Amino acid sequence: MTFRFRLLPIVASSLFISLSAQAIDLTGAYQKATEYDSELATALAARNASAESVTISRSGLLPQIVLGGAVTHHDVEKGSGADDSYVTEGAELSVTQPLLKFDTYHNFKASEYASNQADAELRTAEQSLIFRTADAYFGVLRAWDDLTTARRAEEAFKRQWEQAKERFEVGLIAITEVHESKATYDSGKVARINAQGQVDVALETLERITGGYFDRIQVLSQEFPVAMLTPNSVSDWENIAFENNPQLLAARWSVQSADSVVSSRKAGHYPTLDAVASYAYSDFNGPAPADDDSTDASIALNLTVPLYTGGGTQAGVRQARYQLEQAQETLNTTQRNIRLQLRSLYRTLQTNIEAIQARKQEIVSNESALQATRAGYDVGTRNIVEVLDAERRYFESLSNYANARYDFVVNQLSFKQTAGVLSMQDIEELNKWLGAPVQVTN
Repeated sequence: MTFRFRLLPIVASSLFISLSAQAIDLTGAYQKATEYDSELATALAARNASAESVTISRSGLLPQIVLGGAVTHHDVEKGSGADDSYVTEGAELSVTQPLLKFDTYHNFKASEYASNQADAELRTAEQSLIFRTADAYFGVLRAWDDLTTARRAEEAFKRQWEQAKERFEVGLIAITEVHESKATYDSGKVARINAQGQVDVALETLERITGGYFDRIQVLSQEFPVAMLTPNSVSDWENIAFENNPQLLAARWSVQSADSVVSSRKAGHYPTLDAVASYAYSDFNGPAPADDDSTDASIALNLTVPLYTGGGTQAGVRQARYQLEQAQETLNTTQRNIRLQLRSLYRTLQTNIEAIQARKQEIVSNESALQATRAGYDVGTRNIVEVLDAERRYFESLSNYANARYDFVVNQLSFKQTAGVLSMQDIEELNKWLGAPVQVTN
């Protein structure tokens, strides 16, 4: 039997493409995910709500204009003399402009920083969706590759079992070799069933993100380049991450917001000053001589000095300081985690590249070993167990090589996400390396 080295094994049944099947590529999957994903929608709603908080807090620094009016009916009953009834009317327009309100100002600044934090958290959600979509997409390809290899292995083990039965029937081998080949074939069947289940799970995961179920999916080209990202220095990537990682940016904005809250709480000890202008009109239609119209225009400065608030202001300051400390420690933790994750992924990518090269050579070596083992079996120097083991190693090397490539793709995206530079452009670039769609469902 002659085995040909194939980096991406595809069984004939997998090449069948139904005209009614729905095909998808990585870009299409991401576009559907942006419309369907609830995590992104949640982050967008939170960002929009935070933006409104800025407007709300700014309103406390702007003029407040109030117009009021009243119409009152009076019915007077006197003990002696004639009863009387009359109507009074009045209206007032007042304008209040805060002049000194340090707590309101610092609350406004805190809301601005919180809004910036929400923007960064939205960016985190966007990058997370890019990674989750790509991870799910290549998860389907990974499972499909495993299934394809499992099917080939099952067919090869079945042929080996059938040949063993034929050799036993003519007295060339013992019955034990038939049992050995049958056991290996059964194991291959179980592996194929498990692989099919993994394809179904992977498709469900992709559907969870995109909201669509796809029969056909475009595969990764064998020409996809495997190389380290530039700049080729982990220290340079650390600097990029510290400037761009949205989780880190959100943590920094959180510190600034918490610091403004401290200033706002401290301002609870400070006086407030408002300028108030008002114009009032009244019409008294009561009995003479009081029946008269009047107007009143006034301008005032209202000064309020807090003297004692029951200890609430001091407690609020202490609480805000603890919250600031919490935000600072969260920032430190985030920065340390990003540094560790970035360095770990950088080393992982280097390992992935070396592993892909080694796995590729492993296929060649195992194919040669399989051919030699089968030749030895034909002349009686090797037994069936050795042939089955050689076949198993060959198919495992095919699966290992495919998985090594997918590991590199996913880890590369995870690295860019950690550096804070993952974007739609990465999806589009990967999409260029996708080939013709294959049928991934039964």
